[in-house]
Amino acid sequence: MIIITVMIITDKWGKMSETLSRLFMMGLLVLHVALLVWALMGLAEWIFGAVPWPAVANPLFPRPMLLAHWLSVVLTASVFLAGYAFRWPGTPLAVAVGYAAMATVCLIETTQYLVHDGRWLSMGLEYAAYLGIGFYLFRSAHAQAVFGGTGGPAGSPL
Repeated sequence: MIIITVMIITDKWGKMSETLSRLFMMGLLVLHVALLVWALMGLAEWIFGAVPWPAVANPLFPRPMLLAHWLSVVLTASVFLAGYAFRWPGTPLAVAVGYAAMATVCLIETTQYLVHDGRWLSMGLEYAAYLGIGFYLFRSAHAQAVFGGTGGPAGSPL
C-alpha cells in the first residue's frame, strides 16, 4: 500500500517515471487476469458443485452471497481488461463502480458471515487497495494516456 501511495503522490506532481507507471499498469493487468480466473473458478464451483480443483468458495457464505461475490469480480475484472484492450475512456469510472460493488459485497461478508479475528484488517486492506488503484486510474498520466482521458464525467476534475 505504501508503494501505491508513493506512486500516486509522485505521479500527481509528474515525477513518477514512465517506466514505473507502465510496470504498475502491467501489474494491474496481471491482477485482473488472476481475479477473472479466480472468479470464473468460483462461478464454475457455484454452478456445478464438484470441480476438479480445490474449492475457492468460502463455505460460510450462502449461495446468493457467493453469486454476488463472483459476478462482481467477473464483471469488474472483465471491464478492466476489455477497457485496457480497447482503450475505453470510461474504464476508470466503470472499474470504480465495480470496486464499489465488490466493497459492498465485502462489507456484507465481513459483518454478517466471517468470524476470524483478521476480518476487519482484511476488509481495510481490500478497501485501501480499491482506493489506491482508483486514484492511480484517475490521476496517473500513464493511465490517462492508456484510457484516453481521466474517465470522469465530462468537465469534472476527475
